[in-house]
This record gives sequence, structure tokens and C-alpha cells, in this order.
Amino acid sequence: MIEKEHKGLNKRRKSILKIGMATVIITCVIGTASSFVFAKEVKVTVDDTERVLSGGMFQNVGQVLEDNGIELGDDYSVNVDTNSVLFTVDNIEVKSKATGELSFDGKTIVYQTEAETVGDLLKEYNVELKDLDRVEPGKSTPLEDVNEIKVIRVQVAELPTRQVITYTTQNKDNPEMEVGKTKVVQVGVNGESSQVERVLYENGVEVKREIIYDEIVTTPVPEIVEVGTKAVVVTPAPVVETPAVVQTPAAVQTPVVETPVVQAPVVQTPAQTQTTATNTIPAGAVKMTIQCTAYTATGNATASGVMPTANHTVASWSGLPFGTKIYIPAMGTTYTVEDRGGAVTEGIVDIYMNTYQECIQFGRQNLEAYIVY
Repeated sequence: MIEKEHKGLNKRRKSILKIGMATVIITCVIGTASSFVFAKEVKVTVDDTERVLSGGMFQNVGQVLEDNGIELGDDYSVNVDTNSVLFTVDNIEVKSKATGELSFDGKTIVYQTEAETVGDLLKEYNVELKDLDRVEPGKSTPLEDVNEIKVIRVQVAELPTRQVITYTTQNKDNPEMEVGKTKVVQVGVNGESSQVERVLYENGVEVKREIIYDEIVTTPVPEIVEVGTKAVVVTPAPVVETPAVVQTPAAVQTPVVETPVVQAPVVQTPAQTQTTATNTIPAGAVKMTIQCTAYTATGNATASGVMPTANHTVASWSGLPFGTKIYIPAMGTTYTVEDRGGAVTEGIVDIYMNTYQECIQFGRQNLEAYIVY
């Protein structure tokens, strides 16, 4: 009986030992499996450099990045929410924010943005481009390739003007009139045209001017001058013959009584002082005939940077530097070159006047001028 109880006790001990060993094995297996099941690897790109990071599936993205030595500051952006748990993402991209200067509407700002292109940046700052406006560089340019962006506002204005059409002179031979003589048989009369100029402004500065409409209102009348072609007949002077010399006998000489000559006192008349006519022509000026037109205020500064002034400012061709003086006797004024114009080519100047009506009355005239280079 005792022997049977002893055998049963040994069997129970062996069973308990087997159960304990099985429990230990199962616990190890479960722990190892758990470490594989609850860990995840994810690909992280930092400024074009790729890495593979590992973290707990239920850790948030920010913690995983920090555990792997990637600290995020205000200068960086992440393509996912850093509070997201790791098992919800597969790729993480960390990029430096784009920085640079954006100039628009007369101001310049320094930007730091997560935007990827110039167009995205304009949307971020609510900068709208009108039909004629443009941005440099273009909207599709990646911000990582630029550090300076300019918005250019474009405006177009159409300015009506009246221009003088200078009459021409026609010479007509007159065989009944002697050579060297002329006679005006038809007086010339200037005509007039109506023009419209289109002016292009970029950020308030004129960059181009062209004539888009030109119609003759009054046709000019040519001046006709008769020029003599008749040869002048030269009549030879009459020849006067000198009579022959008749010799006479020599006369008897009589003594000559010298009478003292009383010299009259010489009265000296003071010499007249020679005077020279004076005028307002500048010394060293070059005389030429120029075609003069007129323009009035556009609300903008001249090409030289100053505001235009009546009886002072003219726009000229590029061959005359800013500051060049032009004296026009017919206007009684010495002007200063301070502006340029798209239609102002060589030999033409545009005189600034206060009102549009003054410009219309002045029109276009060919005037004598003196230029001081």
C-alpha cells in the first residue's frame, strides 16, 4: 500500500515539472514573437538623404525621429503629422523650409515657407497676378532653386495727341527769270494729324511707347518757289581812246618864292566804340533744326528719376545725355534733357507742358535749336 502511494507521488511530481518547463518555453516564444509583432521599420528621407528607422508600432512619429537623433525645429517641415502612430505611415520626408525675398507692390518681405513652387508661395501670401502682370522667375519654378522673387505689375495707357505735319517746299524753274532770283508763288501751310500712342509701364516706369493710330486731319499745302534759269547777258564796257600827247616848248622858269605853310591844328575825333549784338544763344552751342512735339503729366517720374517741370523738361533721343541743355529761340526757353520716349528718335524732342490742351495747341513743329553737348 505504501509502495503504491510512493509511485503515485512520483508521477505527480513528473507531471508538474513537465508543465513548468512547457510554461517557460511558451513564455519565451510569446515574448520573442511580441517583439517582432509590435516593432516596425520605416524609411525616412532627410533633405534627400535616406535612412531606415525602427520603432514601436504604437509610438508617434515625432518620438521615433527624436529617438533616432532627428530633431525638428522651425526651419524644417515633415510630410506627416508628427503625432501620428508609426504603424499608420510608411515614408517620412523631412525637408528644410525654403527661404528668400519676395518683392511686390513696392515692398519686400523675407519668407520662410513649406511651399514648393513660386506659384504656391504667391498663394500663401495672397498675391494675385492680373492679366498683364508677371512674376520672375515663373510660377512653376521650384523654390529650392531661387532666393529672390519679383512681381511685376504691367499697365498700358493710350494717349491721344495732335501733331503738326510740316509742309514741303517745291522748286519750279522759271526761264523768264534771271538766274539767282526766286519768287514764292504759293505759300506753304502746315497740316495736322491725330495720333494715339500706346505707352507700356512696368511697376510705374515707362518702358515702351508706340503709335497705334495716325490719321491726317488737315493735309499740308506745299510751298512753291519759282527759281530763275535765264542766263544774264553781260555787256562789255566801251573802250575810251586816249589822245596823242602834244609836246610844247619848255617854259621859262621863274624864281619860286616859298611861302611858309601854316598848318591848321588837327582836331582829333574820338574813335567810335564798336558794339556787338548779343542774344541768349549759349556759348559753344551746336545749331540744328529739330522736330518738336509735346506731352503732359502721366503721374510718374521721368526716366532720369525726377518729376517733369513745364518750361524746363524735355524728352530726347538716347544720344543726348541727361542734363544736356537745348535752347529753342522760338520758345524763348533753355530746356534740360530729363526724359526719354519710345517715339522720340534722333532729331525729335518731346517738350513737357502742364496741360493736355497746351499739347494739342502746340502740335508738332520744326524749330531752330541750339544744343550744348
